[in-house]
Parts: sequence; C-alpha cells; structure tokens
Amino acid sequence: MKTGLSFILNLFLITWLASSSVFAQLRPATFQMSGDHLLESKVNINAGNQECLVALKILISSANAVLPKAPYSIVNKAATPLSGSKNDYLSLAPYWWPNPSTSTGLPYIQKDGQTNPEVNDIKDNSYVRDISRDIWILGLAYYFTDNEQYAAKATELLKVFFLDSATRMNPHLKYAQLIQGDNAVYGTGIVDTESFSELIDGVQLLAGSNSWAPDNQQALQDWFSEYLTWLLTSDKGKKAKIAPNNIGTAYDVQVVTYALFIGNKTLAKSIIEKQTYNRIESQLTLLGEQTYELTRTNAWTYCNKNLAQWFNLANCAESVGINLWDYNSVNGKSLKKAFEWMIPYGGGTKPWPYQQISVFKPEYLTATAREGSAIYKDVDLQLLLSPTHERFIAGAYLELLTTRYY
Repeated sequence: MKTGLSFILNLFLITWLASSSVFAQLRPATFQMSGDHLLESKVNINAGNQECLVALKILISSANAVLPKAPYSIVNKAATPLSGSKNDYLSLAPYWWPNPSTSTGLPYIQKDGQTNPEVNDIKDNSYVRDISRDIWILGLAYYFTDNEQYAAKATELLKVFFLDSATRMNPHLKYAQLIQGDNAVYGTGIVDTESFSELIDGVQLLAGSNSWAPDNQQALQDWFSEYLTWLLTSDKGKKAKIAPNNIGTAYDVQVVTYALFIGNKTLAKSIIEKQTYNRIESQLTLLGEQTYELTRTNAWTYCNKNLAQWFNLANCAESVGINLWDYNSVNGKSLKKAFEWMIPYGGGTKPWPYQQISVFKPEYLTATAREGSAIYKDVDLQLLLSPTHERFIAGAYLELLTTRYY
C-alpha cells in the first residue's frame, strides 16, 4: 500500500494534473487503455512508488525480450491464397475437421471447441497476435521510460508488417478462417484481427518519439482506413456485423477502434449508438447471462472472451462521450449485470453449470474483474481480487500500470 508523505505529494500531483491544461497534453491518446490511468502510473513511477517500479521492471524485461526478434511478415508462409498473393492474409477455421463420411474428407465438419492442428501450419494468425502484443509492450515501455530503442523496434516491426509493399499484409481478410470444401462466406474470420485493437493502443503510445515519425503514423492510419472500409463493405464484414454472438461484439470493437484511430469519431459514435446498444439487448438476459455463448462447448471461455470485448468497447466509447458502462437497455439489460452474473463462478462460490470441455480457469475473469472493480464500486470482488489471492498475484503487476483497479 502507498503510505506517508510521498503518497500525499503524489496524490496532490495527480490531482493537479487532472485539473490543469498540462493533463490534456500529457495524457496518452489510447482507446482501450485508460489514458488517465497510464498517466497516473507514469507519475507514480517517477515518484518512486514501489509497486509500480516492480511492475515497470516486469514490463522492461518483456520489452527487452522483443528487441532481438526478427520482423513478422505474412508473406513468409508456404501456402498461397487463391489470389496468388502471399500479401493476403490466410488462415483456416480452427474447429473444422475432415469429414469421416466422405472419401475426400470434404466438406470439413465442425467440432466446436476442438482445434484442428492443421491450422498451425499457416502462421499468419500467430503473426497477427504476436506483433499486436509486441507493439503493445514496446509502446508501454517507450511511454514509461522514454527509451528510444523501444520506439525504434516498434517502428521496424510496424513498417515490415503494414507499410513496406513487399512484406506488408494487404488490408482485408478475404481468406481468413477458410473451411475446406465449403466456399460459403462467413463472418467468423473477422476475429483473427481482434488483437489489432491492442496494437493500436501501443502505436498511440509512440507519439513524440524520434523513430515513429508523423508520416509513419499517417501511413498506418491510411492502412487502417482501407481495412475499415473493407470491414464495412465486404460480404464477410457484413456477415460479422450481423452475427448475434461474440463475433458481432468483436466486429464492433474493431470498427470503433479503427474509426477512432483514423480520427472519425462521428463514425465510431454512430456504430455504438446504432449497433452496440442493440447487441446489449439481444445478447444478454435480464440476469446478465450471455445467451449465445452459453451454448458453446467452452461456454466459460467464450463468456469471458465476450465480456472482455464488451469492456474494450466501453473503454472506446469514453472517447466519444458515451457511458456504456452504466447503459441500460429499454428492458433493463446491462454490462454491469453481465459482469455480476459471472462473479460467483469465477470466485468459486457457485459451480459452473454449463459445458466447458477444456479446463475451467477461474482466472479468465480476473483481469476483467480488476477493471470492473474500478468502474463498479458497489460490486463485491474481494474473493476474486484479494491481494493475497494467488490468481491476483500471478500476473497482476503489469496490469497495475495499464488497467484501472480498485
């Protein structure tokens, strides 16, 4: 705990910053992470707060591990999409397997929650996830230390993956999550780039560095502008838009984040008001149950995944003056109820009554609950978030810097 004169002085400094024009200049323009909390964490680090210094040490260790990595590029895959261009993203639908009823194994059949190892033969999806996490880590490391080597490495990775014509990913997902023997158009592949929202927050933290120049920022915004247009207009994007489950939520998170990144707040606000509000009504029950996710073979996993996306959306909504945290639908459905409904199962006071074919991991809820504790002050989260709770200790330190918490 923070005690003594240093804590009082630090609190005074944070309060002064929040009430001054200096705050607006220093607050990072992130969308899914709270810029207010990031600035507070930076002040705490500079004031010598021991908890934050431990968190910073962990962050720096993670960032240093990225520095020797070679850049990622989807052109390195062995397989080539039907377009003939390896710059086009390619992946296979993970839960689809050879059909035992046909001599060719086609068309593939679905086994929900069971990943076909064939998907690992194409690395594009792992490249997307890895670069997203690496840019997030490097952006944080640069923001908290002002060490230019982290911004330089992030610049190198971003240029190869998005900007250099020979190695970049083309801004579409036409060939994402293909099902062998099935040529129909599905929206599920859109989730393959959901981690780009995390990447964008990392990019925003590079502002002011010598390495990530304004023309780099503009070029990346142009890339995401093209990708956003594809999401809004393609058949695959339109399918994702109308998906009633976590696919639809992931779609909203992405289009809202990308709209904010390119400076189109009008579009971001419109999507939330015209689509996201309706999803709260259609996805949730009055008790907070997630209707569609509870039908999955890994219902706990998907309920947590979807709730985390809802929290990401609520953070983005703050950028356009919308309070999604406390929104109630006309029938009284809300994110708060969805969050509260999950707590007894994550805290262990109730057994999970739905299907979960993989290992039930209560800690899936912990990270979301940390932020929920800062938003919903009246919700009892001590069983989940007690400082002595092993699930809190394991991995909590980095999130002290990045996530609002009780």
